[in-house]
Amino acid sequence: MSFVANGITTPSNITITSGTFFPTISLDDIRNDARIDGSVTDSRLRQIVLEEVIDVNRLLSRLVMTADTLAELAKSVVDDKPDTVVLYFSAVANGVAAKTYEKYRNYDATNSGHKRADELTPSIDEYRRNKHWAIQQLLGENHTIVELI
Repeated sequence: MSFVANGITTPSNITITSGTFFPTISLDDIRNDARIDGSVTDSRLRQIVLEEVIDVNRLLSRLVMTADTLAELAKSVVDDKPDTVVLYFSAVANGVAAKTYEKYRNYDATNSGHKRADELTPSIDEYRRNKHWAIQQLLGENHTIVELI
């Protein structure tokens, strides 16, 4: 007899803070947004979120000196949230999704597992692209930069 986890999760109520400038990130919100099931434990997901928060904060470090909080830099409000908070969450969530799906796609060594891994590769690339687009929007930059060689 074997046991197969069904992927059901219970709310963890874990939040990640990173100083006063950047907004707090909820592990449950990340899990719901990125559709990460219970096969990824809270402790493993927390570590991935920590890594992504560090990376996104590093990429946005030049904004820290321009205001007291990221929310103060908002130009509009979306769903009762400052647009900068929405974009920050998007950057972190997309980075977490890319990293999680990249790590967990290799666990199934069957033919169907290899096919599933191949199917996930475009999604992983899309998550990375969306992360960088959100960061570029927060920095006030265009999505595409073209240079002549």
